[in-house]
Amino acid sequence: MAKKNSNKTIWLLAALVSVAMVLYWLAPGGEKPRSPQQPQAQTQEKFKTEKSGATTAADFTETAWKVHSLVDEAFVTGKAKIKAQQEQKREVPRQGVEGTIRWHARQTLITIPAGSSTDKFKDLMVKTLSQTGQVLGSAPDQYQGANVLRFDVGFRDRLEGDPVTMITDRIYVAKEQAVPERKSQAAGGESGKLAIVLDDFGYNYDPIDALAAIDRPLTFAILPYHPFSQIAASKALASNHQVMLHLPMEPMSTTEQQEKTAITVGMSDSEIQQIVTSALQNIPGLIGVNNHQGSKATADKRVMRNVLTVLKTKNLFFIDSRTNGQSVAAQTAREMNIPTSENELFLDNNNDVEAIKQQLRTAGHIALRDGTALVIGHARPNTAIALREMIPELEADGVRLIFASDLVK
Repeated sequence: MAKKNSNKTIWLLAALVSVAMVLYWLAPGGEKPRSPQQPQAQTQEKFKTEKSGATTAADFTETAWKVHSLVDEAFVTGKAKIKAQQEQKREVPRQGVEGTIRWHARQTLITIPAGSSTDKFKDLMVKTLSQTGQVLGSAPDQYQGANVLRFDVGFRDRLEGDPVTMITDRIYVAKEQAVPERKSQAAGGESGKLAIVLDDFGYNYDPIDALAAIDRPLTFAILPYHPFSQIAASKALASNHQVMLHLPMEPMSTTEQQEKTAITVGMSDSEIQQIVTSALQNIPGLIGVNNHQGSKATADKRVMRNVLTVLKTKNLFFIDSRTNGQSVAAQTAREMNIPTSENELFLDNNNDVEAIKQQLRTAGHIALRDGTALVIGHARPNTAIALREMIPELEADGVRLIFASDLVK
């Protein structure tokens, strides 16, 4: 009798175990329940999807700009100086399916203080980028014949299950040459002078009054032959700002919309000189010139010699906007004894007011560190807002705004 009861007990336990296993595997949703220590991973897509017919574009541009912002923050913290920067909107076809992948990319040459370590700078980059991006790799490289260390910065994501790696910033790092400590250059405690050039006046009216009303030295770079070119020059001069010609020149990228009057590398010497002469006559009161676009033209010495030949006869200076790290514009100007300077930072590639303000802080940092700095922004309402709000902060830090002509030499 005892043996019979024992068999019943065994069968009952087996049945209960079977039921428990079924419930375990058939939990709500038909999935195995997860323990509290293993929550389901959540992924946040880093791209926006745009559909056009049967084609789908995955746009990573917004995430790329977040990475750019963090990279710029690391530059400031690491006391890095931007020597050259190129930007590009990238778009490539997807593999195996209809559609494209888009993002924004930059290539930047920087120098770090002579006593700094590239390993420490890499650690700083890793720490700063931890919010959004990462250092994808580093390797010795060359930039214009100089030995540098290259960092590839970006982020990784998955696109419909396939892994993708986006390089948003390619950074070339060199060390500054050790120099004696610079003494404060200005009286009254001021130690940094900052020249701000504002490009692209002429397209529209909106930003003219707002920028002309700023009661500090600013330099307006005005495109020729546009509906609001003349009024921009008139209001700038009436407000005691300086006026330059923003000379259209051929870009490297075929995706950039080129001005009809742009200087191109295919033009003859006489054609280049005639176009420069006509453009100078279109803008009243100008004292200098800088290039609009021009990443291809400014890298061509013959083209630059012809442009600068005209400027020399008019006693005008030239500022290299540095849209291409291979530019020979400033070097050629110096060889021809034409006063020149170079852009050190673009202020408003990101049109967000807070992002522009952060770039202005970076510009102020450069001016305080080096004594002087020349940077470029654009004729936009948000740039006017950021500049107006930042002037008190810059001046409180010891930065004084000056004209571009005060820095050419």
